[in-house]
Amino acid sequence: MTAPTIPRKQVSSQQAWLDTWARVEDLCPPAQLDALIEHTLAEMRAQFSGRQVAFAWSGGKDSLVVEWLCDQLGTEACVFGMTNLEYPEFLAWVTDHMPPGVQVINTGQDLAWLARNPQMLFPQRAQDNARWFRVVQHTAQRRYFQEHQLDVLVLGRRHAEGNFCGAGGLYRNREGITRYSPIRDWSHEAVLALIKREGYSLPPIYGYPRGWQVGTGCWPQRLYTKSQQQGWDETWEIDPDIVRQAATVLPQARDYLHARGLT
Repeated sequence: MTAPTIPRKQVSSQQAWLDTWARVEDLCPPAQLDALIEHTLAEMRAQFSGRQVAFAWSGGKDSLVVEWLCDQLGTEACVFGMTNLEYPEFLAWVTDHMPPGVQVINTGQDLAWLARNPQMLFPQRAQDNARWFRVVQHTAQRRYFQEHQLDVLVLGRRHAEGNFCGAGGLYRNREGITRYSPIRDWSHEAVLALIKREGYSLPPIYGYPRGWQVGTGCWPQRLYTKSQQQGWDETWEIDPDIVRQAATVLPQARDYLHARGLT
């Protein structure tokens, strides 16, 4: 396989992802992809045997790969965690492309919540970035895991994105949830190769500013902004109506619109 063309997501560029997508068949040839799939499915069969299993789905590239792999094994049950702060275009895409076995769990964050937690608006600290995942994805996953009395929840976490995956892809958190990451050793190129070959539709988020770097998530969670100004600028470019709606509740949005001469 050719040397990877995309570094860790956090320091990658939008152009690197686009260039890789354009020639991913050369970077991860079909024979190599097939061998990786065969190895991964064999491991998944062993992990699934005799267990109640479901997967977490976000609509992002890694969850699409997990969706496809689980489908090969007849596993359709999955959970999608969301808030009241999603991009409207992304929600429309989700409605059209969500897996048939998905359960949607809305964890309830809205503009009023954001007003009470201003540090969560385009977070500038690592702990606030991490809190977004705790209050949305992890909360939804915990509720789903407990409600369905699962043994294992399958995730799309990968080492190439700096994720902790546990020994052999398994780890049990403090809440007693066992998480399993079958694609932990997959490269970015392999992920894109499977998505492209299987003809999956990509969510519109990847076409947004820094979309491949930011990934899925609600609009105030935009990762790796250098300032809140950058967060507002990118959100305005994506959907000005989001900013206008936010200005009905958030003084930060009103200040942004005033500074742009839009009020």
